[in-house]
Amino acid sequence: MIDTLTIARRFNGPHDSGNGGYSAGLAAQFLPDAQAVEATIRAPIPLDRELRAHPAGDGIDIMTDDASTRILIMSLQPTHLVVPDVKSPGLPAARLAAHKFRDPDDHVLPHCFVCGPNRAAGDGLRIFADWLKDPSGIENPNTFRIVAAPWQPAPDLADSSGRIAPEFLWAALDCPGAFAIDKEPILLGRMSARIMFRPTTDAPIVVVAWARGHDRRKHFAGSALFTEAGDLLAFSEQTWIQINAHAPPKEI
Repeated sequence: MIDTLTIARRFNGPHDSGNGGYSAGLAAQFLPDAQAVEATIRAPIPLDRELRAHPAGDGIDIMTDDASTRILIMSLQPTHLVVPDVKSPGLPAARLAAHKFRDPDDHVLPHCFVCGPNRAAGDGLRIFADWLKDPSGIENPNTFRIVAAPWQPAPDLADSSGRIAPEFLWAALDCPGAFAIDKEPILLGRMSARIMFRPTTDAPIVVVAWARGHDRRKHFAGSALFTEAGDLLAFSEQTWIQINAHAPPKEI
């Protein structure tokens, strides 16, 4: 059994560390029998560095692979998630919301793999979630305010089965939660996700997210992915931590 993983530089979130959703989704595959997985991020996720999974109770710990200076990066364990009472606003409404996306100059992490406007199409996911608005003036059809965006997965996001690899579904669920919280700067601290069905890359996906309250520096969010027809594909619960500032890019 392969028990190592590496987060390639392409999949950054903050400037020089891995996107939390992508990294957690990759590590979650070490728990293939879990209905849902909870991932807690313990330290910045190194890029282009081999990490190793170590058994920890009924879960795993992801650590740097240097015994002399081993650092705990993530802890993952099986969990149970209740399906959220949220509906897709539909692809046209999601497109309208994304069209109103903030000025790229105001984006704190413009090179983020998931939500960075400076990532080219086919490189980053370019999921630009913003507050849902309808031409009729109705904010949204749900019982709480949500952000939404369309996502057209690129063909290289599919695995050998022809379906979108789990880590990219986790990634797509990640950043929209931050935009629903609408507080900056924040970092993902914990994310639990359940994938109900993995689609192919042929059709667009509707991404939504919503805030779930806060406790001092902790902010809580939920997110979900839907087919164009409104069928639920995956969902998550998230805890974000408000910080003073994101680390600047490292000088090379």
